[in-house]
Amino acid sequence: MHAPGNSVVDQHMSTLPSPPAARAQTVEEESILAHLALAEANRAILSQNGINHRTVLPQFTPTPIGGFPKVHMAHSAQIFNHLDNKVLLTWFQVEHPKFMVRVFDISGKEVADQTAIIAERLRASITIIADFIHQEAPPIHVSPPQPQGSRGAKAHPIGFLVHKVPEETKNLILSQHIWSTTDITFEALPFNCTNPPELLFCLTGFTTPDAGIVRRTIAEVWASDENRHRIDDIFSMCGIQNDELVYKATRDLINSIHVEVLDFKITGGLSVPRFNIFGYSATNDAKTWMELRGFLHLLEYPTELDGCGIAAALHPCQLCHSLAHPRGLCPFPNIPQWNSPKLVNRPAANSSRQTGRPRGGRAGRST
Repeated sequence: MHAPGNSVVDQHMSTLPSPPAARAQTVEEESILAHLALAEANRAILSQNGINHRTVLPQFTPTPIGGFPKVHMAHSAQIFNHLDNKVLLTWFQVEHPKFMVRVFDISGKEVADQTAIIAERLRASITIIADFIHQEAPPIHVSPPQPQGSRGAKAHPIGFLVHKVPEETKNLILSQHIWSTTDITFEALPFNCTNPPELLFCLTGFTTPDAGIVRRTIAEVWASDENRHRIDDIFSMCGIQNDELVYKATRDLINSIHVEVLDFKITGGLSVPRFNIFGYSATNDAKTWMELRGFLHLLEYPTELDGCGIAAALHPCQLCHSLAHPRGLCPFPNIPQWNSPKLVNRPAANSSRQTGRPRGGRAGRST
């Protein structure tokens, strides 16, 4: 049985227009739609400060443009110097996250005499940073160093261990690495020694302040056949088996030379510049690196017109502990909004450490 047809309805149905065929979106349209879909998320991100926003923690000196100056050490593990072996082994067993800190303007002897005060100031400063990232962060632990031979030791360690700290807090502290308040300033370092020092030695004896001339002279001396072959031999001792890789390590070292001018002054205000020599080694093997620096340190660096450079003693800074300059040339107090310590003489009890301190001047660098 068939239902009776309705010719009017049937005719109307047959004349309905067919839906338009789906149109493919262009690349430009897809891009616009994708960005619009993420617009709200973008607005949320841009309306917030990141954890590295400079003005969030007014207690600390903000990171200057270009970052804080680098503190140069004698070797990769110097932060652990003079530490009691049992303490060091215990620190090895402390679980990560952990890192080391070195306090500005404090000697090893002062660390031993003021351990509790320094540790508490460090803990308070690091807690401010941790609470900024995570409200009510767990308590931070700061372990003080102990010297070999107890308190009667001739040399004292200056590195503190910070542990039981959230991973994100550790990463932020290490990324800025210098934290300065009016109460305490410290440098944060990873709990490792993976990168060899860049500072090789300091030269004196040149009669020119031109860092470019000094750099060319050093490159020529290192690239001479006899010295280049000796550098090749040193690199080959650290496990670089392929000759081409050894040659590349030597070339890279020579190409990496950069020079920093130190404006030393003598009586009467006359400038007698010295030159810090930096380079990047292909290895952090302790024995190889020490032999390489020792060899380069003993070389002479003659010029035809501007004197002959020879290695001079490095002057550690009592303020930041860097080997690259004496206290009088420390760059940190010149940083905008620097909190402490200031570039002033230490108390009379420490005056013996200031003899021979050069006066004035700013450091310059040639790359």
